[in-house]
Amino acid sequence: MKKLISSVAALALVAGTASAGGLEEPVVQAVEGVEEDRSSAGWIIPLVAIGLVALAISGDDDDDDEEEEVEEILDSDIRLKHNIERVGTADNGLPLYRWQYFWSSKTYEGVMAQDVLAAFPEAVVRRWHGFFAVNYSKLGLRMVEIEA
Repeated sequence: MKKLISSVAALALVAGTASAGGLEEPVVQAVEGVEEDRSSAGWIIPLVAIGLVALAISGDDDDDDEEEEVEEILDSDIRLKHNIERVGTADNGLPLYRWQYFWSSKTYEGVMAQDVLAAFPEAVVRRWHGFFAVNYSKLGLRMVEIEA
């Protein structure tokens, strides 16, 4: 995460200080009789960049040897799947299935959100579109793509 913040900060700093297309002369010239805008808008990008750099270098560096646990929350509602076939049972007692999503020809193996909801409701979320998704990391499982 800190590497991402550092990259964004560097990019913002470059974007804030770069000249317009590498031109030597200003692209916009002052018009007589019009007062120059003295707002702080020109300082926003450099200040944000400095803040992101400070955030990136402060605190503990968790990028060393530890991998961050990434939550794997995936759409897993039975209403989004077809060609469903039960293939076994996970160590935690949940049924395992193979299926295809309606929008893909790839085959996957994992759980159905409705089964998980009954046994481990804390591992299920309802997405903005109304379908269920499963947080596989809370189950100690992974959904896998089956090679044809």
